[in-house]
Amino acid sequence: MKRALLLALLLLLGAKFAALSIEPYGDQVFDLATGVTTLPQGGVIHDNENDLSIDANYIEYKENEYVLAKEAKTTADKVSFRAASLRYLPAEDSVSLQGGLSLDTAEIKQLSAKSGTLFLKDGVAVLSGDVRAAEPELQAAWLIADYKNGTALLMAPYQFKDESLGVTLRGKNPEKPLFVRFSKDGKKTSASSKAPPQIKERLMQFAEKAAREK
Repeated sequence: MKRALLLALLLLLGAKFAALSIEPYGDQVFDLATGVTTLPQGGVIHDNENDLSIDANYIEYKENEYVLAKEAKTTADKVSFRAASLRYLPAEDSVSLQGGLSLDTAEIKQLSAKSGTLFLKDGVAVLSGDVRAAEPELQAAWLIADYKNGTALLMAPYQFKDESLGVTLRGKNPEKPLFVRFSKDGKKTSASSKAPPQIKERLMQFAEKAAREK
């Protein structure tokens, strides 16, 4: 009887985790005492509401609370990224990334950092720690990007190669970020030391929020 009940619980949890659908690659282990389900061989988690997909080698989740994943390949709103570890909090609509983090968007190619946080509903990514990208060529201590609207702040010390002007822009003052507006084709990307006040204020709020959540 207990075995049949446990199997029913596994099937139910495997089919749906709140708004998430779960596709395991192998076994599912459900702990009745903690309510935690583990996918030792990994699997794929879809959150259609946030257009989020997580494909990982190991997944652990608790209903309505969190998803933890290791060696994860993920897409969210056409942004693809990889990380050694990932924590998704559905209630907060946030994804925290650690270790070997890399992202690709239509505007930025081969973007990497040590850690990052995605705010899914707002379409904002906050990256920190040796932030680098190949196209456009840039380096920064922090990058705060509105990936839905194609704008970002590079926090000093930063370096940005402006292809349109044929110059490399550098900054060391942490109170004066570089404002970048990206183009879809990468040919009209522009940069300015004067960020629009409303955009700067909005993006800096996400940087502060990401710092609190670490």
